Amino acid sequence: MQRHILFIFLFISAYFGYAQQINLDKAEQAIQDGLFERAFKLTGDALEHEVTKKDALTYYLHSKSLFELNKKPAYAKKNPEAFKDACKLVIKARLRDKDKKYEGKFDDLIAELVSANNALADEEYNVNRYPKAIKLYTISYGLNSDKTAYYMIGKSYQMNGDTASTKSHYRNLIQWYENDIKNEESGKTPIVDPFLFMTDIQWKKKNYDSANYYLDVARRVFGEKNSKINFYQYLLAKDQISNQPPSSLMMEIIRKALVYNPADTFFIKKENALALYLIRNAIDGPNQSEADSMIFRFTRAKALKANDPAYESIKSADIFLQPFAENIMWKISDYYYINTHDKASSYLAKKYIIKTAILNDTIAPTDKEIIARWVKIIEFAHENETPGYVALLMTQASIDYPLSKELIALKKKLLIK
Repeated sequence: MQRHILFIFLFISAYFGYAQQINLDKAEQAIQDGLFERAFKLTGDALEHEVTKKDALTYYLHSKSLFELNKKPAYAKKNPEAFKDACKLVIKARLRDKDKKYEGKFDDLIAELVSANNALADEEYNVNRYPKAIKLYTISYGLNSDKTAYYMIGKSYQMNGDTASTKSHYRNLIQWYENDIKNEESGKTPIVDPFLFMTDIQWKKKNYDSANYYLDVARRVFGEKNSKINFYQYLLAKDQISNQPPSSLMMEIIRKALVYNPADTFFIKKENALALYLIRNAIDGPNQSEADSMIFRFTRAKALKANDPAYESIKSADIFLQPFAENIMWKISDYYYINTHDKASSYLAKKYIIKTAILNDTIAPTDKEIIARWVKIIEFAHENETPGYVALLMTQASIDYPLSKELIALKKKLLIK
C-alpha cells in the first residue's frame, strides 16, 4: 500500500514538473509575443515548483518579463523594487547555470540591465553618494563582470577616500586589461586612470621603479601615443632626476622620457649636458676607450635623429642635431672649448680629423692624410673661429706631428698673419 502511494506521489510530482516545463515554453512564447504579464505569471508559478525552480531558464525568463513590465511607468511606480528584482534574478540564474547551458542566450537582456543599472549608479556617483553608487555598480558587475562597472567601484572608493579598496580594485583591473591584450581579446575598452593612480601612489613614496612599472604596463595596453601616460612619464622623469647625481642611470631616465616626449626642450638640453659631462669625465679618466664608446653612441644617435623628417621641428632646439656624426664631433669640440674644457675639446677635434681625413671610413687614414686634413681644418678655423680655438687646434696637431713640415709652415704662416 505504501509503495502504491509513493508511486502515485512520484507520478503526480512528475506530472506537475512536466506541466511547469510546458509553462516555461509558454512563457518564452509569451515574451516573444510581448505578453509580459502572462510570462511573468507563468514563470512565477515555475519558481514555486521543486523542479523548475532549479532551472536557470526560469529565472532568466522571470527577469525578462519583469524588466519589460518595469518599462511601463505605471508598473514601475507601483512596483519600485521591480528593476532591482530583475537584476537579482539574472544573478541567481547565472549561479544556477553551472554547465553554461544558457550562456550567450540572454546577453541582450543582461546588457540592458547593466546599462540601466549603471545609469542609476552614475546618478548616485555624480551627487557624491559613493557608498550607494558602489552597491549599484557591484550589482552591474555581478550581472556580467562588466569592467566599466568594476572600474567605477574602484573610482567610487577613491572619491570616498578608501585608498586600500581603490588599490585592490585597480590592481585587478590592470591585470585583466593586460591579460586581454595578451589573449588578443577585442571589444574591450580599457581605462587609463587605474594605471595612473597606481603610478601616483608609488611616485609619492619615491618608489620610482614601481611607478615606471605601471607606466610600462600601461603602454603595453594603450600603445606609445597616449598623452596622459606620456605626460606622467615626463613629470616622473623630471622628479626622478631632480636630486640624482649625473650618471648613466640618469641618462637612461632622460632618454626614456625623450622617447615619449621627443620635442621637450628641457630633456633635450638635459640629455646634451649630461652626455657631454660624462664624455668629458671619461676623457679625463684612465680608460679613454669608454669615452670613444660614449662619443660614438651620442653622435650616431643624434645623426640618425637629424635625418628623420619627424624631428625637423626640434632641430632649432638641439644644436647637436647634425646629418653626419663627424659634424657633431666638431660641434662638441667647439662646445668644450667655449666652456674651457681644452683637453676634451682637443680630443674631439682629433677624433673629427681622423674621421674625416678620407672619404672611406672603413680604412685607417695615413699620417700624410691626417696631416693634410689638419692643415685644411685649421685654415678653415682661422677664417671662421676665434683665435683661441685656432691655437688649440694648431697645438694638438703639432703635438701629434711635431716634425711635420706642412704643420710647421702653417704655424709660421698663421703667426705672420
